Amino acid sequence: MEIPDSEIYRALFDLSQVVAGHADLETVCNSLAASLRRVVSFDFLALVLHDPIKDQLRLHAISANRPYKDRPRVFDPNGDDPGAHVWREQQPVVLSLLDLETRWDDVIQEALDEGIHAMVLVPLSNGERRLGILGFGFDAPFQPDPRALQFLQRVAAELAVSVEGYLTRQALLHERDRMRVLFEITNSLVSKLPMEELFSAISTQLSSVVAHDFVLMALIEKPSGHIHITALHSPAGMRFEPEEMSVSPQGMPAGEAIATGKPVVLSGDEHDRYTAPVYRKYRHLGFRSSCSIPLVGTNGISGVLDLARRGGQPFTPDEVDLLVQVARQIAIATENALAYRELSELKDKLATEKLYLEDEIRFDQNVGSMIGEGPAFQAVLSGIQVVAPTDATVLIEGETGTGKELVARALHDLSARSKRSFIKVNCAAIPATLLESELFGHEKGSFTGAFAQKIGRFELAHQGTLFLDEVGEIPLELQSKLLRAIQEQELERLGGNRTIQVNVRFIAATNRGLKKMVEEGKFRSDLYYRLHVFPLTVPPLRERREDIPLLIRYFTQKYATRMNRPIDSIPSSTIDALTNYDWPGNIRELQNVIERSVILSPGRVLVVTLPELSKTAPSPRTSRLAETAERDRILRALREARGKVAGPHGAAALLGLRRTTLQSRMKKLSIEREYS
Repeated sequence: MEIPDSEIYRALFDLSQVVAGHADLETVCNSLAASLRRVVSFDFLALVLHDPIKDQLRLHAISANRPYKDRPRVFDPNGDDPGAHVWREQQPVVLSLLDLETRWDDVIQEALDEGIHAMVLVPLSNGERRLGILGFGFDAPFQPDPRALQFLQRVAAELAVSVEGYLTRQALLHERDRMRVLFEITNSLVSKLPMEELFSAISTQLSSVVAHDFVLMALIEKPSGHIHITALHSPAGMRFEPEEMSVSPQGMPAGEAIATGKPVVLSGDEHDRYTAPVYRKYRHLGFRSSCSIPLVGTNGISGVLDLARRGGQPFTPDEVDLLVQVARQIAIATENALAYRELSELKDKLATEKLYLEDEIRFDQNVGSMIGEGPAFQAVLSGIQVVAPTDATVLIEGETGTGKELVARALHDLSARSKRSFIKVNCAAIPATLLESELFGHEKGSFTGAFAQKIGRFELAHQGTLFLDEVGEIPLELQSKLLRAIQEQELERLGGNRTIQVNVRFIAATNRGLKKMVEEGKFRSDLYYRLHVFPLTVPPLRERREDIPLLIRYFTQKYATRMNRPIDSIPSSTIDALTNYDWPGNIRELQNVIERSVILSPGRVLVVTLPELSKTAPSPRTSRLAETAERDRILRALREARGKVAGPHGAAALLGLRRTTLQSRMKKLSIEREYS
């Protein structure tokens, strides 16, 4: 079957519209099927996704031309069937005529019973992340030519990007809803703060669904491992006054529940095997049935909940299941009651970190996309591989636009802290008056405008990496506090009197000569030597010209794919011209040039017609003229934006630049700071 290019491009365009216009997989699947049937005539379309937690392949959506039987929706990825084979091998499977197929007998027979006589299964993957399978079923024999199969694989690849985004959104929504419910339950449980009143209310509520005559709660004391009897209550009015409120859990059902993390349910003579004196006194109350439930909270097992009744009826499995859920809520409420301040700060920290990470995601970060083969670049990579596994402080030096942040992210990703936060602070982009608060945080009311407590970037980076970009811009008066934080791994918020311990790996970057600044008295020597533990110098692009063709091809492919442009050819004359240019803006300038060229190229060939890209390095006079033109262009944009740099109507948006890039150019061109 021949597929015209026009139909392919139309189908791929429709695919992007379909995915963008729907929020659930069922609707996406049906709309996708309707769109793709104009190109490939199939009768069934199935979307199967992998559940990494349960390690299952689950049928999430299906679109069919006719009714079909309700088949199992869960499959074993390690099983013997064509879907599992595609999942494992990540290669398409084409079954053109099922009547002649000798493999996978059970699955083939089910398909034939359904009236399906041909299948094409392609992997649904986004880069190295395997998501699932996209399956096509045909009522008649089907033999796709290579072009048709390539089209179906392209569809799967395009769909995978959106499916991954959908799954990410669902995970975030699920986590948000779960946390919301969790905090609502916790808030209701801690609404009656003293503990005795709270526990009495819990016991009274439980009495209506789980009959009991006595209940106590004991919390684990650290580091002794003893349990402290925190609260007792008896709906029947029974009294128990232990001689010691803190005892060893050995020889008690509570100790077994804590050790195993599972409920211990006893009745009758089963209690006799526990010999702890306090437990025997407890038994004198006359109970015959008991249930000890470990309190499992967010920080592990914190204690035990014990219920007992004098009647001989054992606690049923349903009652135990309910008590396990209640114990989990009590554990969370107890953690809140005992550590309200810490949990409140953690909540603020998580909320702040979430906003920070969402802001970072908006930027175009090429994490893991460091491109180059030349000796200068390989020297940098070698240094990264040597120092990344350590916790040593790294100072990255290099001109603006050379990719210092990529180096910092690579150091983080290759370290033992890779699963924790990478927090960036651009010291040049934050006004000096706000930088201290941004780094160390502040307490409510510490200065005019401090209406709430703020968690600083140092605290956000706890257990992770803090990247201080443009560290040479930190004011001299703030450098001593920064030195202490780096050296002692501790800090105090503005307006606070509590020392906060942190565990942070530091990476700093600068495009200025810090050594010279030290000699001029503009940078503290002790801070310089504390940062200068392992220096890495990122070479400018003009010193690694052999890497420019690789970068050109990489950025061209990246932006052509993103913009759905069919660019597949770059003239050698263009590569030569770009290679011979000195790139004063380094990789960032090259990236912007390629992105503009992809936008402006009318066909399949990359066209670069920018006047500043001559085959020879620009003369000093040409450079001055270019800088003058750029300065005028920035000033016009600032006037149009009424001096505003950031935001949707700011000068950066008008110029098509990132805020930090524009601020860097303004500084280089000596544009007044009143605009920033």
